[in-house]
Amino acid sequence: MRLLILVNSLDCLGENDSALGSAFGRLGWQVILGEINAIAADDYRYFTRGVPIPEKDEPYSPGSIAPGNRQTYFLDEFQLIWVLGSPQVRVYRDVMRMLWLASQQTPFVNSIEGLMFLNSKHAMGYLVPKENRAFSYISNDFSSLWERYQQAPDEWWVAKPPNSGCGQNVFLLPQNGPNVRTILQCLTGNTVAQSEMDYGGLGGFKAEYAILQKFIAEVGQGEKRIIVACGKVVAWHGRQGHPNDHRSNIIQGGTAISVDLNSNEIELAELIAQKLMGHGINFGALDMAYPYIIEFDLGFPGGLCETKQVSGVDRSDRVAELIIAHFKSHWSS
Repeated sequence: MRLLILVNSLDCLGENDSALGSAFGRLGWQVILGEINAIAADDYRYFTRGVPIPEKDEPYSPGSIAPGNRQTYFLDEFQLIWVLGSPQVRVYRDVMRMLWLASQQTPFVNSIEGLMFLNSKHAMGYLVPKENRAFSYISNDFSSLWERYQQAPDEWWVAKPPNSGCGQNVFLLPQNGPNVRTILQCLTGNTVAQSEMDYGGLGGFKAEYAILQKFIAEVGQGEKRIIVACGKVVAWHGRQGHPNDHRSNIIQGGTAISVDLNSNEIELAELIAQKLMGHGINFGALDMAYPYIIEFDLGFPGGLCETKQVSGVDRSDRVAELIIAHFKSHWSS
């Protein structure tokens, strides 16, 4: 059996690329790491450049270069394809459309439809029960967001873009904060200033979407990153934010810590994981400050590496076992 893992770059591997590929290798699979931005077609037969993962445990570390000569691999020669990267903006639509067409013939661990439409903060209202998510107001109109903020001057809020990750441009807005107006203008594209500088809008459409979300006090106690596979919780760790930052993202100075999950947290995570499966998403991560879901990451979520660091247990084999079991019926039919 052959698995193709599509990654952002063969010259700078992500933390999941090697760990999950090696897990499938230990289960007898041949694993190829392929470049997602190199997808092309030969008479509408899709292929990419890639290299095989050596048959040994953990051959690479995050950030390392995948050695070996890049070769051509056709997507229809694999039994399973796993998108663990995101196409560059300039080629995003072309790549995702070609991958969707390829997925009509070969199964994908995470569906292209799910990655395109659910891997966004917009989907919180669809995936997460109302009692488990913070109130959010979404608009690309600065005045609407500013008015909503002013309606509750005694509330703390969070403002952020709906389609970014790793804590980018996530702002904590205090009560009657002096910079709130500026922050909301910035997040929505500074349309008033841009229009003035472009002489009435000659520079084109500038508005950008932003989310204004009520601050969840439970976040102050720390968040938990929970990895789910095929509807099951498989790995987790805690995240403590930097003392000088409200964000707990590891890349933003947060620290991974060992934590336990109680039955309520597992039940909520698996409820959402099973809903994701209904849209072809069989692997992802949730950020939880119970009873709230803060975020989710369905593309190439971190968490397995940190879980191994804090617990000493590698959960990647469990992920591979669940995914193989899930798709087994497809290959036997």
